[in-house]
Amino acid sequence: MYLNPVIQNKMSKEHLFRQAIQENENKIFRICRYYFTDKDDYNDAFQESLIRIWQNIDSFRNESKMSTWIFRVVANTCLSGLRRDKKRKELITSTTILENIHIPDAEPIEEDHHAEHKLEFFRRFMQHISVVDRMLVSLYLEELSTKEMAEVTGLSESNVRVKIHRIKEQIKKEWEENDNGIG
Repeated sequence: MYLNPVIQNKMSKEHLFRQAIQENENKIFRICRYYFTDKDDYNDAFQESLIRIWQNIDSFRNESKMSTWIFRVVANTCLSGLRRDKKRKELITSTTILENIHIPDAEPIEEDHHAEHKLEFFRRFMQHISVVDRMLVSLYLEELSTKEMAEVTGLSESNVRVKIHRIKEQIKKEWEENDNGIG
């Protein structure tokens, strides 16, 4: 059976896209959540990322892993979203925190309260670091290698290692100074 090259190309593009999304959908979504605290915003970023991946999948040249290329597209999409609306850089307000925290009917046990406190601290921390550092944290949490993080961000591997180390130290310092034992 002969297929028109245009139809055949479209079929291979669709197959490649479906496979790429199937393998990376959850990570794409989590990366969007690292950038945006509002549910509508991270859902919009997720959808826009999928559209950009579809539109640009033909430009993937196999010079890196497909997942690395996808994470770069997602990170750039999120960065564009942040640039469009500078209000997204503000700290989480107390009402946003309350909307995102599930408060059970019964008294929470101490461990749940402590976990919520840690999550709240991390969300606040993520909102006040630079966009590049936020990208590195999101990729680190997705367990990308230093090499893959360098490919996504355009930084050198050594610079990625240094930045990750400094971010960890900053988290530790801020936790000890401001939040350790509070809540």
